[in-house]
Amino acid sequence: MDLQRSALWPRPLTPDDRWQLLDAIYTDPRTYYYPGWGSLPEWLAQGLGWGLMSDAVLVAALVAVPETDTWAWLRLFTARAEVPQDLAWRLLWRAAAPTLHAAGITHVAGLGGRTWVDRFFRQRGFQAETALRLLLWRAAPLPDAVTPPAGVRITRLASGEVEAATAVDRAAFGPAWRLRREIVQRACAQARLALAARASSGDLVGYALFTPSPQGAHLARLAVHPQWQGRGVGRALVAAGLLQLHAEDPGLWISVNTQSNNAPALRLYDRLGFVAQDPDVPVWVGRLPVAPTFAPTAALARG
Repeated sequence: MDLQRSALWPRPLTPDDRWQLLDAIYTDPRTYYYPGWGSLPEWLAQGLGWGLMSDAVLVAALVAVPETDTWAWLRLFTARAEVPQDLAWRLLWRAAAPTLHAAGITHVAGLGGRTWVDRFFRQRGFQAETALRLLLWRAAPLPDAVTPPAGVRITRLASGEVEAATAVDRAAFGPAWRLRREIVQRACAQARLALAARASSGDLVGYALFTPSPQGAHLARLAVHPQWQGRGVGRALVAAGLLQLHAEDPGLWISVNTQSNNAPALRLYDRLGFVAQDPDVPVWVGRLPVAPTFAPTAALARG
């Protein structure tokens, strides 16, 4: 393929692109891929990806998924070896911007931790905004049951409580980290164990979601309403989850990640026996173009 003679133009990815993208994910070491709450088929069906074409061949692709009020997470970026990576990124970045802006997105975030990935983000103007710390609980020591504060009980989160869980999430986190309703719904559907903290009135004041993982389970979400934070609700939720999952499978390990500067969360997990794993993983964040001017017309490739 002679890119000096070929036109490159973007188009939305479709479910028919799945197999080409999977081939890149599994065989191309230059492919960036981090699965999240959804799956590649779901993202393609929802129109969350953009591809770059040359002579009717898909030569690059980008998937960015809106997950919070203002952030989308980069889940996939790939470009064939003969395509200048910087050119592919610029064309797809501009193609994605209008749709993401329409969804209220101002920034795109991605996980680093590998040398080439960190360099990739840095070269494209992303900033290392924070870092995530992975912690692992290996069932030793087994925590004692934690009594929730007076007026609160720990129960199962019901399948019909997505709205209530979303309301807690929105109160507990700032715009960049609070999950959209559709993401809360998907997370609840994926949960191996979903627990709720309820006030005596019956209102939901916190929730915890444990999802399946290769090592057993992952504490994927812990949210407590600000009015109840600092009173032991979060610790009671996590302890109840550890004890219940351990009773079901004494050999499982449970992972969790949190921001490396989130001292209250780190103290909570340390008290329950979680052990930090090195190294921390940087979160890279880039601002979308403020006023996208890109139109989906053919762009002549230059090396």
